[in-house]
Amino acid sequence: MAGISRSLLSQARPVLGALFLWLAFLSASGAQEQMPVTVVVARQAMVTEKIPVVGSLAAKETIQVHPFIQGQVIEHILVEAGQYVEKGQPLALLDTTDAHMLLDKNAVSILRAQAAVAVEASRLDVAMVTEAETRKVLERSRALQPRGAVSQQLLDEHQNAHARALAELGLARQSLALAQADAQIIARERKEIELTIERSTVRAPEKGLVLTRAARIGAMTSASSGPLFVIAKDAIVEFVAHVTETSFVRLREGMYADITLPGYSGPLGGILRLSAAELDPATRSGEVRIELDESNGLKPGIFARGHIIASARRNILLPGSAVKTVSGENSVFVVKDGVTDLRTVTIGARQDGSVEIMEGLSDGEMVVLKSGGFLKAEEKVRPVIATSGRPSAGNLAAAFPAAEEKEAVR
Repeated sequence: MAGISRSLLSQARPVLGALFLWLAFLSASGAQEQMPVTVVVARQAMVTEKIPVVGSLAAKETIQVHPFIQGQVIEHILVEAGQYVEKGQPLALLDTTDAHMLLDKNAVSILRAQAAVAVEASRLDVAMVTEAETRKVLERSRALQPRGAVSQQLLDEHQNAHARALAELGLARQSLALAQADAQIIARERKEIELTIERSTVRAPEKGLVLTRAARIGAMTSASSGPLFVIAKDAIVEFVAHVTETSFVRLREGMYADITLPGYSGPLGGILRLSAAELDPATRSGEVRIELDESNGLKPGIFARGHIIASARRNILLPGSAVKTVSGENSVFVVKDGVTDLRTVTIGARQDGSVEIMEGLSDGEMVVLKSGGFLKAEEKVRPVIATSGRPSAGNLAAAFPAAEEKEAVR
């Protein structure tokens, strides 16, 4: 019996060896089927829709400075383009030689007018005295005439004399009024000449930055010529851009914007202040103006670019490589319990290499980072949390550490 047992055992050894080899092969095959894939954890993040804009800096409001006096020669220029000026500061001086000559002539006219007024005033005094004397004589003649002391002829002469005195008094008053009116006209002419001299100094209507200077020494001022100076009121500079039709209709005043300027380390913030009332029919674009948070030191005309934040909301963000698009349908591979699931999703905005997932995915689910053609649905995999390739800086900053903690708990 012992011999038979040893014989059976010797015959079973090859079979047991083959069985052990087959089990080892199955175990290795099962391990190989669970291939490692890099996954990211879907997390809620802030999604901002940005409308790109390209334009340049421009003055918020420009003031054109024209001369009040026409036909005068520019004698001196006191400021240059790029200077800051205060309200009322002289910018240029016009030739006032003729005006000063007129002023001297007017001074002589004033003296003559004053003398004429004095003469007419004296004549008025004489006429008043004459009228008073003739009136008294007339009154006395009227009182004596009933008594027969004064004849009718003498009474008539006294009445005529008083009438002439009254007429001369009225004439004297009119002459004085005329002389006074002439004096007033000459005085007004003097004020006009003085105003001409004052306006011969071209001054800044408002404080601001001088953008251009067209004034030239020796040039003649003319109403048909352009402005002598152009000033940016209060030196306020803003960003001006033209936005295409599809983006323009989404813009509203008050939207926030980031503008990048050459030579500046970081973007400048701003607020959409004004948008055009209509689109340009030729370019199908509309102008927008963005008021910058800081405009000190900025120069109009500088080229700039940036974006306007049209909307902001919280939603799931995934790296663009995690979304697979076939025939217009978007999908992602979701890993659950080590098995892949091909999930159809609805995408939204794209930003910084990330894609917004609007429907089809829940917060906290693991998604394959690179949705390539090597994966299939219901395939067993071994998920490995990604350490890079996050959707955007800051948006999923807490996603991967949280996922690693969950994986550690499991």
